[in-house]
Amino acid sequence: MNSNIASPKALGFGVLAVALWMFYLAHAGLIHPMGINPGTMQMAMTLAALGLLIAGIMAFLRREGWLAFFFLLWAGLAWGSTHGGHGGMHEGGMLFTAWFTIALTLVNLYLWFAVMKDKKQGGAVSLMVLLLWLSLLALGLQGFFGGAAVLERIGGILGLISALVAFYISAGSVTPDMNLPGIANNENGG
Repeated sequence: MNSNIASPKALGFGVLAVALWMFYLAHAGLIHPMGINPGTMQMAMTLAALGLLIAGIMAFLRREGWLAFFFLLWAGLAWGSTHGGHGGMHEGGMLFTAWFTIALTLVNLYLWFAVMKDKKQGGAVSLMVLLLWLSLLALGLQGFFGGAAVLERIGGILGLISALVAFYISAGSVTPDMNLPGIANNENGG
């Protein structure tokens, strides 16, 4: 089996890219929130959760601790936001969602510090986590400012850009011979 195709990095960032793209489309204002079919979104987030769970387990078995934690964290978030109750995360209201998002922002900030210090994941992973952190920060602050639409749009656009960077990481992980900028090859531990 080709070890690049069976890479947890390629699978995890590919699945994360699709999930982030689906999640942030409405926040960026590209589609109206009422235009999203809840069944389609639930199916997409369920598949994302399962894909990220598999990637996290694969990374754990390969002793890639940062990737395992990152993918398992996002698998839990995708599953919990879809299957976490009758209304998901939004059941507690805007203020609860804001606090939850700010807490998630803090976890992503720590992950960004770790990936910056580690260097073996590559600059693209660091950029994706930074963009994701800024996106979550904007969405969290939006809840504290009465649903400020400008913060939601900023968060949505940063989230879409982080999805595009995740696509880039996934593609670069499948084709390490291309030596794409910011993608650590397998010999360097990426």
